[in-house]
Amino acid sequence: MLVKSLTGLVICCTLIGCGDSDEDSPPELNEISMALTPLSKNTSTTFEQHIKNGLYIRSSAAGIMSLEGSYSSVADTRSAAGPQFSSTTLQTEGVDEGDRIKYDGEYLYIAKNNYGDVSILADNQGTEGSDAQTSVRIMQRSNNGEISEIADVIVNKDSHNISSIYLQGTELAVMSSINNYSTQSTANSTLMIEPFMPTDQQFNLTILNVSDPSNSSVKASYTIDGQLIDSRRIDNVIYVVSSYTPSVEGLVYAATPQDRVNNYKLINDTDITQLLPSFRNNDDVIQPLVTSGACYIPEDATNKDGFDSITTLTAIDMSTAQTLHSVCINTDVNGIYASEKSVYLYGTDYQYSEGKSIDTSVIHKFSLDYLAIDYAASGTVDGRFNWDMSNLRFSEKDQYLRVVTTSGDRSSGYQHRVNVLEQVGNQLSLVAQLPNEINNKVIGKMNEQGIVDEDIKAVRFYGDTAFIVTFLTTDPLYVIDLSDNTKPFITGELEIPGYSAYLQPLSENLLLGIGQNVDDDTVVNFANNLNNADKVDVSPVIEGAKVTLFDVSELNAPREITSIVFEDGFTPVEYDYHALTYLPMSDGSFRFALPVERWNITTITEGQQKVDVWSPDNFIALLEVSGSDSNATLVHRGSVLATDDSDDENKPLYTSGWDDRAIFHDNDIYYVHGNRVWQSNWFSVDDVVGPF
Repeated sequence: MLVKSLTGLVICCTLIGCGDSDEDSPPELNEISMALTPLSKNTSTTFEQHIKNGLYIRSSAAGIMSLEGSYSSVADTRSAAGPQFSSTTLQTEGVDEGDRIKYDGEYLYIAKNNYGDVSILADNQGTEGSDAQTSVRIMQRSNNGEISEIADVIVNKDSHNISSIYLQGTELAVMSSINNYSTQSTANSTLMIEPFMPTDQQFNLTILNVSDPSNSSVKASYTIDGQLIDSRRIDNVIYVVSSYTPSVEGLVYAATPQDRVNNYKLINDTDITQLLPSFRNNDDVIQPLVTSGACYIPEDATNKDGFDSITTLTAIDMSTAQTLHSVCINTDVNGIYASEKSVYLYGTDYQYSEGKSIDTSVIHKFSLDYLAIDYAASGTVDGRFNWDMSNLRFSEKDQYLRVVTTSGDRSSGYQHRVNVLEQVGNQLSLVAQLPNEINNKVIGKMNEQGIVDEDIKAVRFYGDTAFIVTFLTTDPLYVIDLSDNTKPFITGELEIPGYSAYLQPLSENLLLGIGQNVDDDTVVNFANNLNNADKVDVSPVIEGAKVTLFDVSELNAPREITSIVFEDGFTPVEYDYHALTYLPMSDGSFRFALPVERWNITTITEGQQKVDVWSPDNFIALLEVSGSDSNATLVHRGSVLATDDSDDENKPLYTSGWDDRAIFHDNDIYYVHGNRVWQSNWFSVDDVVGPF
């Protein structure tokens, strides 16, 4: 959620306990802003006052919210795969991440959602929610590799789609969203979403006992107020980060002085317990998710400040599934990064001055000890994290947090920085930054005007090294040495066509890049266009999904070993690294499955006219890396296509490859496209059976 700056609000007096004000003269307070200081439970301003101030400010700031709605949540390196079968590709070893599939070597769990299945569409007609959309399909693999469905488990009848699932032992955790809508009539429209207050927000966390997957049972179900931001699992404990903005019945968008008076009194009279998120368990018992005593506000908050939403960090043990433990902060959060002992909540405060954006980002650190969540420290850095896979810009190593930020834009120039922070008391203090006075080389190529016009496409940390990819017309790969965290420096760089949007370290010597190819002619034409006086803002043509194998054995001289391009194709790995399947083999090689989608055009004649018919190709490309450093090879072993030649009238319509996944088990390959599965074998890729 981007923070909206409210202008024209004058400091007057507090909302709560203001002895000099009366109901005919409601207060005007400081503008809403993101908390950029350490947090505390013990300040001169209470949590109740802070959130009520925020509610009043939001309701009284006429003209700063669009009618289309402004409340939306935003949502180190080896896969935990064993030698026999693959698992979810992760950022940090030991910290599991939710995905739409999980596999334990025998049972494959698939989160079913609406991917255009005719049967599901039929189920949805006239219904508020669809059971078919919120079920988990359970497939069993036999000893000979055959796979078949043994159950289709409805998780929560109120949910609309499954966000992610976790598997730990005999427990399966399913997280799903619940869509509620709030409307009002106005003079200009008979149906309009409430403009400044959010709709009701809820999501569901259900934990299933899958000790007998064919006869699964609900162990616990929690319907929680708020919008899910993200989650992680460490051992048996799931840590869930969600945002919640309270709504007050009867509160209106204040357009007149009398509206402000009414809002002021209504908010002031509302009990604080009514402004906090709750949850409902499977016995329909409603309980508070968090108490006001467990909520942190900015350390320097005054009684003139306020913020109208909270971020909650909740822990639950999947094995017991009986109690939720939560803390909250009364500020905004855009994303999370987690190590085995800490969770970092981060966000960016966007301000504007003299037509320029001034971005400041904040990071709040919480320490984890089983179900105990304790606030540790906060810090700020210049710049933003951007949106796509922003958690990959973070890495915790020993006592240091390394994080990459970006300021500026293409026209004024980007400033990309590697920041190193260390906890000192309740502060995350900056101890080093790159570029700096000694190592002043900028990250990103400079143009003829002397500014960096390349934005960051990918960041990945691996041990004491950071890899950063920037792009405008070519792909510079920068290698950052962090062996001394207090003295980072660029040790090497490489420039090749196209770009990598995701980087997968394979070893200290090998790095895999996945992104898009751009041919040399397109680059030349684009560069010439940029130099034209007209300054037409165009982007180079995307030529196809590209996979590149890099040799990084010499950090001062990285090189491209080889690359493979899937012409006119797109891979969702560019935006979600969970789509990449990765399995290290006992012989030292690596196997990969890369989902690719591309469109074919067939020209047919209808009467006197020729018509282009578009049809999609969805497949997983099978890739293998063998050898080490300069002797390594990258080979395309073949592709498994998602085809359906049946005449079944209920077979799916077009299904996007956005959520495609694959599983390796020994030499067997299972390709999940939509809600169905195709099966093949590593040594006979063209022999495909399915869909199942």
